[in-house]
Amino acid sequence: MSDYDAIVVGAGIAGLGVASQLQQAGKKTLLLEMYPKAGGRMQSYDLPGGYKVDIGLHLIEMGKKGYCHELGARVGKEIEWAAFSVTLDLYDDGAWHDMQTFIQLTDEEKASFIELMKGIAVLEEPDFKAWDNRSFGEWLDSSGMKGNLREVWENMSMIMTTIPDVREQSAGECLYIAREALIKGRAVLIAAYPRGGMWGVIGPLMDAFQEMGGKLELGARVEQVAFEGNRAVGVKVARRGANPIAREWRVISTDLVTAPLVVLALPVWHLNKVLDFDRRYSPLPGWWLKRIEDIRGEKTGLLGYIVATQRPLYERQVFMSALASPRTGLPLQAFAPTAFDPGVAPPDRYLLVTDNVAEPWELEDKFNLARLMEQHWEDVKELYSFTEDEVEFALPYFTSGCDGLARKPGLTGDFKPDVRAPGVDGLYFAGDTYLGRGLAIEGASRSAILCVERILD
Repeated sequence: MSDYDAIVVGAGIAGLGVASQLQQAGKKTLLLEMYPKAGGRMQSYDLPGGYKVDIGLHLIEMGKKGYCHELGARVGKEIEWAAFSVTLDLYDDGAWHDMQTFIQLTDEEKASFIELMKGIAVLEEPDFKAWDNRSFGEWLDSSGMKGNLREVWENMSMIMTTIPDVREQSAGECLYIAREALIKGRAVLIAAYPRGGMWGVIGPLMDAFQEMGGKLELGARVEQVAFEGNRAVGVKVARRGANPIAREWRVISTDLVTAPLVVLALPVWHLNKVLDFDRRYSPLPGWWLKRIEDIRGEKTGLLGYIVATQRPLYERQVFMSALASPRTGLPLQAFAPTAFDPGVAPPDRYLLVTDNVAEPWELEDKFNLARLMEQHWEDVKELYSFTEDEVEFALPYFTSGCDGLARKPGLTGDFKPDVRAPGVDGLYFAGDTYLGRGLAIEGASRSAILCVERILD
């Protein structure tokens, strides 16, 4: 008899969502997370003085109209949203401009733009699939868009994909995100900030799982998925404190925890840490192993600062963008969490989160990363007109793989790995690197819903 009915590895949004739904369906579920807290790539932290900060720059696509909100509702939790961003402010010629001011259209251009939006709003899945293997640059060329209007779209598609070059962006994914926003929010790009920051999503999902009797183990590192023949039977978890030798020289001792169902809520680039990719021994088919090896380096990166100040550096409830920062030359994204929810900082203190979009290889060399961080800090001071003595703190951060599998041609839609492992029983996947559309947290939420639907079908 197995220890559990299901084991979920990874307590990010997808893992929390899958585990909660399985527990709700009557399956005795164990959720394992290697970090000391839940959240995955959107962990949230309480800092001294009353600040709430999150890893990275997070607004959640669609807000209460999206899959993240639906995921909470499915497990009996209402996610509270502080405010929505339905437009975009752009930096150009030394100043910030709202999108309406930035775009100066003639009556003829306005009419063409409206017709283009109407066309996007009626697109369906076959249309997205037809563009999944083509670039957004091709789509922009085919639309005839030019000038400031094209620059706005290039900013929005960069935000949608975390990829600077429109020739490297999947048109199918960009058009899907735009279609969803037009239908649900009458805008091309809408996003919301949960009340209390990202803990406003993590906390309710974690509570739902544990209130239903699910078991969450933090600081539990899974070393390997266990198989009997072509059937998953559990996971091997690193035994704590069993070996005093430094980790880089240590052979890990493990304990087997059994279950007939294992869900890996891990990005594809971490699968080789828990699955054997040696074709001679793996129960998984060689074609699938080769596909994962081919795509696991396809990710995006960013670097930035979480800045706390004594006065608001930006007060509009909007996402901010620039295609090129003055010194780094990299695309910039930013938003002010306290403009959306003042409760994430103490009274009379304010937060700004910034980032530069970068290729992962630009972040892997610590010396290059340090140079970029210094340049980015000077850019931020210039773009938001403040001095060092106004800063309470500035937390530097970077991530590689911030938004899941890179949204490039040939890597979106049905090109993404399925949520069910081929050739073996009892092994599934969930997260924003697997089948399902949508940006970052929204994509992870949709994947969690799809994964459980497939399991319970």
